[in-house]
Amino acid sequence: AYPNVRFVEGTADTAGRDGANLVVSVQGENIAARRLILATGVVDELPSIPGLQERWGRAVFHCPYCHGYELGQGRIGVLATGEHSFHQAMMLPDWGPTILFANEAFEPDAAQAAMLEARGVEIERERVVAVDGAKASVVLDGGRAVSLEGLFVASRTRMASDLPAALGCEFEDGPLGPYIRTNEAKETSVEGIYACGDAARGAGSVSHAVGDGVTAAVAAHKSLIFGVH
Repeated sequence: AYPNVRFVEGTADTAGRDGANLVVSVQGENIAARRLILATGVVDELPSIPGLQERWGRAVFHCPYCHGYELGQGRIGVLATGEHSFHQAMMLPDWGPTILFANEAFEPDAAQAAMLEARGVEIERERVVAVDGAKASVVLDGGRAVSLEGLFVASRTRMASDLPAALGCEFEDGPLGPYIRTNEAKETSVEGIYACGDAARGAGSVSHAVGDGVTAAVAAHKSLIFGVH
């Protein structure tokens, strides 16, 4: 359907500038272009709790807006990783009864505790030692297990590729990790290089990634025609 498009399977090993072109090396093949859009994504770093990684995306989630409704008003857990977990716990009661597992990672102050109580959020301070079960059963240090429809974790993120840094792109420090700095056209700090998706947002979703991809593509195309960025 698109005879002028070529799909290349492989890992982009290096990237750099060669005169007016940007050159990406994919397993030994050098591919040159006048513009480059980075959609390299991020890697989620979860707490090292047995059973958590295996359920990531199936019963363990990061975004209430992406996954809350599908839990059908069942019991929901929030595994604390830091201050950001307070916001998760405040949002989630709209999608089901919510319990915050402090897990020695976050302790609400008096004002936060009052807000959580007003939202009906239960706080569990016993340490989490594992997650098991068909969905997400949280096992506590004393042996008690809490069955949940879903468990939310504010995961830390890191760049999935070294290419943005190697190309000289500047980064912002987001609440969950660094992301590529872009302007309203999704152009990075390096002329001719654009970025979209989770790698270029402090917090993202599929819909945001798709929209940013369109913005980056349109801006790159316009810059080739009109020389604007």
